[in-house]
Amino acid sequence: MTRTLPAVDLLRERRIELGLPPDPSRGPDPRRLLWIGAAVAAGLVSACLALALLLRWQQQRVSNDLAQLQPVRAEVEQLEQQLIAEKAAIDATGKANAELAGALVTLRSGTALMTDLAERSSTGVQLTGVKVNNDDLEIKGRSSDPGAFERINALVLRLKASPLLDPASVRLKRAGRADAEGGEEGKPQRRQHVDFELTATFRPPRSGPAQLRLLQELGADGMAQRLQVLQQQGLLP
Repeated sequence: MTRTLPAVDLLRERRIELGLPPDPSRGPDPRRLLWIGAAVAAGLVSACLALALLLRWQQQRVSNDLAQLQPVRAEVEQLEQQLIAEKAAIDATGKANAELAGALVTLRSGTALMTDLAERSSTGVQLTGVKVNNDDLEIKGRSSDPGAFERINALVLRLKASPLLDPASVRLKRAGRADAEGGEEGKPQRRQHVDFELTATFRPPRSGPAQLRLLQELGADGMAQRLQVLQQQGLLP
């Protein structure tokens, strides 16, 4: 029969010398450590799973909220586009109305301009053509002898004093004497005349009250009344 020898503790005496317990302390139970490690690992895994599920739930909730808001967002974008289009249409209409209203009472054509030109044309000067461009004016006419050129120079000076024209822009573009026409035998030749062309630039538009006073001074009562009506309607300042 085989006998098992008792375990020999070679460090027993050394522990006694050092004042330590003679028997060695027993280490922790490996099974217990294993169970503790397994429990900690299971807790960490459970926490990670719970956190992942929570994040997934929040993501799903946000996705659902966005899906519900998508029709509202589309409606808002559509309304914004409609507002932009309507604002552009209103601005275009307002601009067109302002231009039309301004054209109805402009000083560059109509009674006001013709009245001013007639007052500045002296006897012996005949205006044969008046052309109004965007910002400038072309005048054609003829001046009779004697003193044809003096009358033309006087007309230039009067036009420079016009409240409708820029005085620095009034220019005599051309002036030439027409060929004398021979009369019948025994009759004197017809009086000669000088054809001329003038150019000028209009002054900048005046404010409402100043323009109204000018229209009244020029005798353009109809245009003055239209200006007052347009100002009352808010179409002109």
